[in-house]
Amino acid sequence: MILAPTGRDAQLTCEALRTAGLSAEVAQDIGPFCDKIADAAGAAILTEEALTAHAMECLRAALEKQPPWSDLPLLLFTSRPSAELTMHSFEQLGGRANVTMIERPVRVKTLVSAAQAALRARRRQYEIRDLVGELEQRVDERDQFLAMLSHELRNPLAAIALAVDSLDGRDVSNEQAILTRQTRHLAKLVDDLLDIARVTTGKIALQTTAVDFADVVEHCVETMRPRAEARRLQLVVQIAQPHTIVRGDAVRLEQVVNNLLSNAIKYTPPEGQIDVTLDVDGGDVVLRVRDNGKGIPPEMLTLIFDMFMQGETTIDRTEGGMGIGLTLVKKLVGLHHGNVRAYSRGRGSGSEFVVRVPVATEEQLRPAAPPQQRVAQPGARRILVIEDNNEIRDLLHLKLRKLGHSVEAASDGVHGLEKLLADPPDVALIDIGLPGMDGYEIARRVRATLATDVYLIALTGYGQAEDKKKALDAGFDVHLTKPADFVDLQNMLARAPVAS
Repeated sequence: MILAPTGRDAQLTCEALRTAGLSAEVAQDIGPFCDKIADAAGAAILTEEALTAHAMECLRAALEKQPPWSDLPLLLFTSRPSAELTMHSFEQLGGRANVTMIERPVRVKTLVSAAQAALRARRRQYEIRDLVGELEQRVDERDQFLAMLSHELRNPLAAIALAVDSLDGRDVSNEQAILTRQTRHLAKLVDDLLDIARVTTGKIALQTTAVDFADVVEHCVETMRPRAEARRLQLVVQIAQPHTIVRGDAVRLEQVVNNLLSNAIKYTPPEGQIDVTLDVDGGDVVLRVRDNGKGIPPEMLTLIFDMFMQGETTIDRTEGGMGIGLTLVKKLVGLHHGNVRAYSRGRGSGSEFVVRVPVATEEQLRPAAPPQQRVAQPGARRILVIEDNNEIRDLLHLKLRKLGHSVEAASDGVHGLEKLLADPPDVALIDIGLPGMDGYEIARRVRATLATDVYLIALTGYGQAEDKKKALDAGFDVHLTKPADFVDLQNMLARAPVAS
C-alpha cells in the first residue's frame, strides 16, 4: 500500500514496484490507506508529506488494532533535514510502529530491495501466525482429550470406590484399606492430569474465604504422617503462631502443602527427618518444608517449578512422578498473591521449600452476609438416581437403601426426567453425560416446573471449575465429582429437605 499525496511519488513508486514483480496499490488519503493495511497488507509506503496530525491519529488507531503476531513494516520517504523530526513523530506511536527511513532521492534498486525485505519479514509473521494457530488448536484438542479422559477414568473409579464402601462390616479390613488408598491415589492422579490444562490456560479458579493456614498445615501433616511413618521418617512440626489467617482457597492451600510434604517424603531416605514450620514474617505467613534427603543440584533450583521437570529417577521410578506437582504449587501460591522458593546446597544435602502468602487484612476478614442454606434434617429421603453406568447405578441403589433411603433409578435422561416430574423425590442424584438428555437440561426443566421442591445433586465425572459453575447455573444445588467420598454424599443428603 502506498500513500504519497503530492506530485507523482505515488504513481512512480507503484510503477517501479510492479516492474519488479511486486503487487502495489495506491491510496488517495489516510482513511482508505488504514483500511487497506488492516486487510492483509504486506507492507506500507508513505511520504513525510502524508503525516498530518489527523493521519498520525488514524495510523495509530490502525496499528493498535494489529493482532499480537503482527508488526506491519512501514517504509517512509523523507529528506535529510526533516528525518529526525519525522522519526520523532513515529515514536509517538509507541512500540507498534516498525519504521524504515529511506532518504530522498530514492534509487529504484533501493526502493525495490527495501520493499522485498519488508515483504519477506511480513511473510515470516504470517507463518508465525499460522504456527501459533496450529499450536492453539492442538492445546484445545489436548484439553478436550484430558477432560474426556478424566470423565472416562472417573466412572470406573466411582464404581470401585462404591464397591469398597460396600465392604463395610466384612472381614476384609486390610484389603479394603489397600483398595481405598489406591483408589484415592488414582483419583489424585486424574485431578493432577486435569490441572495441567488448568495451569497452562489460567483456568484455576479460587473459592476464597478466611482460612487458618495453621489448621491447613496441621490437617495435611496428620494426613501425611502414616506415609512418613511407613518410610521410617520423623515428621517434626513447629507452628510458632496459631490462627494465622489468610485469604484463600482452603482446598488449594491443602494441595500446596500436601504436594510439598509428598515430595519431601518421596525424596528423603528411611530414618530421615522432615521439618515443617509455620511462622509470620512481616505481612506474610511463611511455611517451610525442610528435609535431609537427596537434595537438588544448583542448576535445577530455577527449573524445578517448570512443567514436567523432574530430577533423576531410578529405573523402577519409585521416586518418579508426573513432574507437575511443583508447577501446581507455584501456580496456586501465585494465585494467592504469594511466592515459593526452593533452596538446596546440592546433592545429598537435603532441600527446603519456602512458601509466603500474605496475611489477611482486616477488610478481607470482614464477614460477608451469610448465604441462606437449607437446614440439615435427619431421616430417610426419597431419592432418584439417574445414571447410565450400570455398576455405579446399582451400587448407589444398594448403598442408599442400606442406609434407609427409598431409592428409584433411571438409566437415561429422558426416562429419568419423566420419573422425576411424575413423582418428585426429595433428592435427585443426576449424572451429567446421560444418553437422550444431559443432566444440565434435566436440571433446567426441573427448576422450570418444580422450582426448588427437589434437591438436585450433580454426581459426575466432569469436575473442572467451569463444569461446576455450569451445573450450578443450570439449577443444581451442589456438584460432586466422581469418585465422590460417600461421607460427603451423606452430608449433602442430610441437608436436603424432606417432603411434608
